[in-house]
Amino acid sequence: MLEQQIYEHLKKHPKKRFSLRELVRSLRLDKDEAKEALDLLVAEGKVVEPRRKLYQLPEGLGKKGLEGRLQAHAAGFAFVIPTHPDLPDLYIPKGHLGGAWHGDLVRAEPRPPGRDGKPWGVVVEVLERAHHQVVGRLYFKQGFAWLKPDDPRLPALKLKPEGLEGLESGARLVVRVTYPSGRKPQEPYGEFAGYLGQGDSPEVETEAIIAKYELRSVFPPEALAEAEKVAHLDPKEVARREDFRALRVFTIDGADAKDFDDAIHLEQLPNGNYRVGIHIADVSHYVREFSPLDHEAYARATSVYLPGRVLPMLPEQLSNGICSLKPYEDRLVLSVLVELTPKGRVKDYRFAEGVIRSVARLTYTEVEAFAEALEAPEKAPAPVPPDWSLELQNDLKQLLTLTQTLKARRLEQGALDFRFTEVKVEVDEDGNLHLLPQKEPRARSLIEELMLLANRVVAKHLAERQIPTLFRVHEDPSEEAYNKLVAALGRLGYSLPGGEPSPKALQSILKQAEGRPEEAVVSTLLLRSLRLARYAAENLGHFGLAAEHYLHFTSPIRRYPDLVVHRVLRTLLKRRVTQARKDDWAQRFPKIAEHASERERAAENAERELTKYYQCLWAQKHQGETFRGTVSGVTGFGVFVSLDNGVEGMIRLGALEDDHYEYIEELLALEGLRTKRRIRIGDEMEVKIEGANPSARQIDLVPTEKFYQTETQPEPEQQKRKKRRRTKRGKAAESQTATPSKPARKVVATEPKSPAPHARARSRRVVGPPDERGGFQKPVKVRAQKIYFGSWGGDQEQAPSSQAEKSGKKKRRRR
Repeated sequence: MLEQQIYEHLKKHPKKRFSLRELVRSLRLDKDEAKEALDLLVAEGKVVEPRRKLYQLPEGLGKKGLEGRLQAHAAGFAFVIPTHPDLPDLYIPKGHLGGAWHGDLVRAEPRPPGRDGKPWGVVVEVLERAHHQVVGRLYFKQGFAWLKPDDPRLPALKLKPEGLEGLESGARLVVRVTYPSGRKPQEPYGEFAGYLGQGDSPEVETEAIIAKYELRSVFPPEALAEAEKVAHLDPKEVARREDFRALRVFTIDGADAKDFDDAIHLEQLPNGNYRVGIHIADVSHYVREFSPLDHEAYARATSVYLPGRVLPMLPEQLSNGICSLKPYEDRLVLSVLVELTPKGRVKDYRFAEGVIRSVARLTYTEVEAFAEALEAPEKAPAPVPPDWSLELQNDLKQLLTLTQTLKARRLEQGALDFRFTEVKVEVDEDGNLHLLPQKEPRARSLIEELMLLANRVVAKHLAERQIPTLFRVHEDPSEEAYNKLVAALGRLGYSLPGGEPSPKALQSILKQAEGRPEEAVVSTLLLRSLRLARYAAENLGHFGLAAEHYLHFTSPIRRYPDLVVHRVLRTLLKRRVTQARKDDWAQRFPKIAEHASERERAAENAERELTKYYQCLWAQKHQGETFRGTVSGVTGFGVFVSLDNGVEGMIRLGALEDDHYEYIEELLALEGLRTKRRIRIGDEMEVKIEGANPSARQIDLVPTEKFYQTETQPEPEQQKRKKRRRTKRGKAAESQTATPSKPARKVVATEPKSPAPHARARSRRVVGPPDERGGFQKPVKVRAQKIYFGSWGGDQEQAPSSQAEKSGKKKRRRR
């Protein structure tokens, strides 16, 4: 019975709220029938509907308030980001955090709106602490030792004196945090856990970031011992498997890659179709479940690629040794063999435990040169490496054509295709930074399409058989985010249908914007409206890829979820899937998915932060030099500009000297009050590096004279008209005291005016010198704080004279 099926599914997650869309996708139901069944359950009182199209069990409402992660700000206030994605964020004012820190899982209760009409709340309970160790600088105050965390969103922490003997102020430390429990509220304190060094050298900074994000840099002895024991090829295992060694199997990776976890081959079938083999290193054969090696791999969950240093998920004996698909060596693989028509349709597929011997190790650069030579045969052909046979070249030629067909077919189905250039950061042995934009679109696309194909085939196979596994999910945009996107695109002249979002509709918008000046703005607006992809034990689909079934299967050397999927598929191939095993997987996989998602975010943040640090070092060496760049972000306090080599810095509003600019959030643009000139994402700009602060991850840029010269110059007749208008304004200002009415200003704009603000909307404060004609008679000061990956904070203060005037007025009122 449908009602019972839905009710049993909700009972598995008693505290979670499900949207109608989630239930339809998870249980593969008809939408109308599911809605009718849910209405019946709500009428019977078995299920509650706290918000429209959101459902949960009544026991889930036992405690008031909402659960979510606390996202704090350096100024002291915070937001609670609800666990359920369809609920809005809740603002928490300073002083109402209830002892919670940034990142903690908390329960918050909303309070009635204040005078501004905006909702707010208070933290009433800390459910889970996010920080058990903190990295920062030592300092002394009032006879006590304190730690100032590197993350400005965390409070200062008082330290116990043990272990601090001989350390000087400014030392970088790792500290264990203790949160006292009991009825009486007590402040947390820290205990010395490790000394990282003195100063801000790259070595100290790398160790600090490893500790900050709780990354693991050393393997335990038992894991290393097991890796040494299993790192060999068993002849009996080779004989048991399907033999692919006679095929032309090869790898394509970066020139500096050491772990090769995927290889491919192509066969032309008599019926005109192709058989593509995607062979993935069989890590699950070597890493046994629940072994010391498996426990360490689970704890790491992913390999971390920091500039100048790699923290692998598996010991080197496996990651760069027996599991790596090196050329001319026998390797165990788990293979996906797919039969494709020339038009890219999947005709058939099968899986196999196999053994391969790669015939060539190709690089992206070599394959890209080969692809360019095919497109321009009139030019001199690029030299072909000696181990490239004619048969291999023919396979490459056919694969380049076939994968482009696969990509075109995928985009037709609505997959989103964002064109953002990736920049790889390399640090040589001398500590020099090299920023390398990735410029091999055809070569990388070839591998990407085949890996996407394998991931989708495996996901569909397991989902149709209702085998529990770990899916890679990307949920639809929230209703609020989608409505904002529709409104923002409408102001840019793009029409997006209302109702439920579809990837095909968003992809059509990307195609319409392609090649236009606002292309970067449109891409950024779309990207911001999407949710983050994550791992889940439920098949919720992948919105960005327009895929009903999707998971990660192709990188088990560096991702733990891929290793889990390999184990599930191998168990299925060996016909050992029992109901007891399925129940065990269904119970354990949600926790694994949550842990893998959390460690993936930590690894990404660590890579991004250390990359920004090295970018600041590079900027220090090039201070005063001029570079071309592109506006990559616009905020109410400045403009982010990305240089051609990927380094990103910021131009503060005060550095824009030609006008007073106001931020238009709907258009992601700054607009000059006088000239109506707009600065938007995607605009080209020439900038000079003004300064850099590596410890604050901050790069300051200023526009060059060329930026100001690009403004459209008025014709002589227009100058005369402007002069006459200024004279009229001056006379009007003189007579303003006599007549209360204010003459309307006329502005000739070269671009369309921004939309008129809503009648009830509050006017935004403009940062910069006052514009008397615009009604600004008091100066506004801004104190810029630190930048942490584009997250700036600015505190606005009234000038002392303004404060004196206010206090004077208050005194007069008292008298």
